[in-house]
Amino acid sequence: MDFEKVAKQLAHPVGSFGIEVALGMNHLNQFISKNTYDLLQLGDSDKVLEVGMGNGKFIKDILSYGDNISYTGIDISETMIVEAKKLNEKPIDSRRVDIIHASIEKMPFWEEQFNKVCTINTVYFWKAPLIALSEVYRILTEDGVFVLSFRPYIEGQSLDFSQYGFTEYKAEDIMALVNKTNFKIVDTINITEPPVVFNGQTHNLMSQYYILRKTR
Repeated sequence: MDFEKVAKQLAHPVGSFGIEVALGMNHLNQFISKNTYDLLQLGDSDKVLEVGMGNGKFIKDILSYGDNISYTGIDISETMIVEAKKLNEKPIDSRRVDIIHASIEKMPFWEEQFNKVCTINTVYFWKAPLIALSEVYRILTEDGVFVLSFRPYIEGQSLDFSQYGFTEYKAEDIMALVNKTNFKIVDTINITEPPVVFNGQTHNLMSQYYILRKTR
């Protein structure tokens, strides 16, 4: 598979090839997604927002963490919105799930609407990171939890997408960014993921998880 062609689809999957790439990303992101949901410490009646839910394959997993969990997912890709709605017809019909076309920099929600928020491997594509984080802070309830998960850039180890419009972040870059906000850093966790094959090569990727809390 053409590496450049795939890379250009990751930020904003479009059309039939975008659907194919999203299926591949489900496999590549399964480990980091499960860790992220665990770190949210989900429970009964939580109101969850996921930023960049892709094709929505993991929504059913989030709902399984407790009774009466309500889930909202946003994505900038209209193709992914359509796919996520197809995969989650039943919970959408039961009003446990809502799928919305939106960007993190301008979210169509009231203040303090969600008590749990997560985003997985989207930070590379944020056009205005401080605005994005301030939007999450705005819609998060007091003492709400935000888990920001990503794969930090480590020279010689990480997949390098910088030439395709990604912003590559080292661990210290995210720390510096978060420190400019009102979020309290509860914990940061680094995990070496199981080996994955991408573009014909085996990679041992590291994922990092920022557990942030909204405090006043």
